[in-house]
Amino acid sequence: METVFLKINARKPDMKKRTQVLVKWLKSRGMAVLLDASAAGILGVQASKKQKKTIDLYIALGGDGTLLELVREAGPTGTPFVGINAGRLGFLADIKLQDMKKTLTKIFGGEYEIDNRMALESEVEVSGGRIKKLRSLNDIVVSGIRGRLITLDVHVNEEYLNTYRSDGIIISTPTGSTAYSLSAGGPIVNPGLDGIIVTPVCPHTMSNRPIILPADSVIKIFVSGKGQKEVKVIADGQVECLLGGKNLLVVKKAAQPVKLILPGKNSFYGILREKLNWR
Repeated sequence: METVFLKINARKPDMKKRTQVLVKWLKSRGMAVLLDASAAGILGVQASKKQKKTIDLYIALGGDGTLLELVREAGPTGTPFVGINAGRLGFLADIKLQDMKKTLTKIFGGEYEIDNRMALESEVEVSGGRIKKLRSLNDIVVSGIRGRLITLDVHVNEEYLNTYRSDGIIISTPTGSTAYSLSAGGPIVNPGLDGIIVTPVCPHTMSNRPIILPADSVIKIFVSGKGQKEVKVIADGQVECLLGGKNLLVVKKAAQPVKLILPGKNSFYGILREKLNWR
């Protein structure tokens, strides 16, 4: 590896010092370091142009949100990602700060595995009839903007599935099954599996339960009833837009997976025990 791209969460404590230490260390190993706007701003230098073809590794220094944002900004790519956890849970950004140099040294030496994680591609019609495309590693969420129940008709491969009268609905990947979907009562799904999880948020009818669909499913969600113009779509909890006139969202598996680097012998079940305090 010769060139790395670094994205940070500048809001985290002591991030300037941590960024300086990491950049200096990377350069001491002969690495070319490209900086995103946050990293460049905190160091008082100009942000780098991504130059995707030259990047060998994307590094996120912050938390899961920082890594999710980096994945979205990078777009479909065959370049791997790794996350250093300066946040709280760290399901995705699971390298501890105190292990940062040691773990990166192993990665640069080829001691790692790549985990191909399924992502989602979504198309939503926004105002003016424009089609907005969204890419997400965790989930796509449809919800009301005024905290009221909304009515959503869900179709799978052109076949009607169900009408949900709820606060919203979460369309999740196995990776995202431990995020918002889990909080809403969805199942934990091993990220080694391919599937799409549909989890209603606070459904009015208790019989509306989460369901796992085949990964090749094409999901169409229509907003019906009142409040059609008061519904938003959110990708990975970070990018949101309002539904347009057709009130239609289409979600399917992304053509290209996200390549996450797993340093050492990371176990999904071990991560669950640690992060969820299982005993």
